[in-house]
Amino acid sequence: MKLAQRVESIALSQTLAVKKAAEELKRQGSDVIDLGPGEPDFATPEHIKIAAKRAIDQNFTKYTAEVGIPELRQAIVDKYNLSCKTSYKSENVIVTSGAKQALYHIATALFEEGDEVIIPAPYWVSYPEQVRLNDAQPIIVETRESDHFRLKASAIERALSSRTRAVIINSPNNPTGATIEQSELEAIVQLAHKHKFFVVFDECYEHFLYQGKHSCAAEFDAERVIVVSSVSKSYAMTGWRIGWALGPLPIIQALSKIQSHSTSHPTSIAQHAAVAALYGDQLCLKEMLSQYTERRAFVLEEVAKIPGMQCSVPTGAFYIFPNISGFCDGRAIKNSVDFARFLLQEAHVAVVPGSAFGTEGYVRLSYATSMSQLAEGMSRMRRALSRVRATA
Repeated sequence: MKLAQRVESIALSQTLAVKKAAEELKRQGSDVIDLGPGEPDFATPEHIKIAAKRAIDQNFTKYTAEVGIPELRQAIVDKYNLSCKTSYKSENVIVTSGAKQALYHIATALFEEGDEVIIPAPYWVSYPEQVRLNDAQPIIVETRESDHFRLKASAIERALSSRTRAVIINSPNNPTGATIEQSELEAIVQLAHKHKFFVVFDECYEHFLYQGKHSCAAEFDAERVIVVSSVSKSYAMTGWRIGWALGPLPIIQALSKIQSHSTSHPTSIAQHAAVAALYGDQLCLKEMLSQYTERRAFVLEEVAKIPGMQCSVPTGAFYIFPNISGFCDGRAIKNSVDFARFLLQEAHVAVVPGSAFGTEGYVRLSYATSMSQLAEGMSRMRRALSRVRATA
């Protein structure tokens, strides 16, 4: 069967492939410790669920405007105007079915054949594929473990060309947990203004910071910055599918056109729940961060016990990205895919290979799971890898 070339040029998500392989082992009766998922293990806070039930009871089950309900757009604007000292209006926001849809629609609105889009690596798996699906070329800029994977404006400047259309920045970063310094972000925005490209800033993990303050892209050049986020990670609402884009009015109007011919709008009920998330009690954020902080410390301690494995300390999100190149001897384990396959088959522990994020020699471990699961998973990993080193 002949398919469009744009589809033939992209790959399936390796994160979903890992999840599928782990689920298959579980169906076969194996006890799998899954450290692959990029979603909180917490339940959606009760006041948010109550708001959704109320929306159903009050029959908020009809179509909404394609840009989202006014209450949610205002809640999003209020969030940024308060935290970033900005003066956005609700017309600067579009509500989408998750941040992924916002990013895809931005790519559709901005990119075309001949454009280059700079993407720092390690990167979230969908960035380059979304760029390719819209006929543009991803330009990968490596960040280094020795710099704790922090992005530098100088690296972006070196990658610029006359065809640069945008740079996509993710902070806190998935998969490394790295965060960008405010001064570096400001320098990149200045480059964007000078060279006429856009900064697409994905901040879905903004509330999970272990040190320092979140760098707020929304406070910079309103004509060149598009901020993307969601309630998925922050409020444990991954399945509710509510995200947004905040940016200049012409961009939001373009996204509105695209959305009106794709999904129309996000689910009406979930939109009302998101209003409760943003305006409601924020104690849930502190409680989740407290548990993530404890888990992060535990996992880093456990990694330090494994000879041949080292790890940069993440400053945000809920992942670690350890260096496993010491186990890739070219025989039993040649690369991160082999490493992940070995752990799944021999230890029944699921992790995501670093190659999925554009960086070989690493794997991503999520600590968005219980301490008991983490303890068992790290114990299994240590035992399995001790056998590899003993036979290497």
